[in-house]
Amino acid sequence: MPAPRHLVDTLESVLSLYFSNCRHKERAAFILCDEFVEVTCREKVKLRHRNLGRLNFHDLLRHAEVGLDTATGLGQPVFACHNTRNDIQHNNPAATVDGQHCADAIMDAVEVLEHCFPGAKEALPEKLKITLRVMRLFSQQGDPRQQTEFGDAMQKHQWRGVREQARQNEVIVAPGNRANWGLVIPSEYARVEALLDRIGVPSF
Repeated sequence: MPAPRHLVDTLESVLSLYFSNCRHKERAAFILCDEFVEVTCREKVKLRHRNLGRLNFHDLLRHAEVGLDTATGLGQPVFACHNTRNDIQHNNPAATVDGQHCADAIMDAVEVLEHCFPGAKEALPEKLKITLRVMRLFSQQGDPRQQTEFGDAMQKHQWRGVREQARQNEVIVAPGNRANWGLVIPSEYARVEALLDRIGVPSF
């Protein structure tokens, strides 16, 4: 079943942050990802219990309507990420996470979405599927060789068309550089998909 629109919008915001060129993007995306998981679980519970009241994150995951065990399976890494997020926000404001840790958290969050709303992944817009395909490549699920090949392919790809010449006073930005991937993922998702296919990255 498709997930509620606001959940899909939040997921898109998480992905946009991760692939942006802003400072501490992984930290910001990681925190928003945790919020995404919490709201997703609350939406699932509220389908049966409109007046949910206050539940902490642990009890929300273990609620009968969600059914995630915080000690095993998907619930374990999701709960661990929540604890890390609490530490970042409340105990150690200078702390952050690296790109792979953040990518892992986002991929787990997508699985929570699918767990709560079966069929949600298949119903996602195509541009988000391609973006998540790249995300998974740079998580612990990805192949390091393919990570390197994809990075090289992104840099070498001719993003500007032959007729798209720079103006005299225009600042040239190279979308193929990792820091600028947000300029072409997911806006140029068809071309990104072609690069992924050429390298042999598994489909989403």
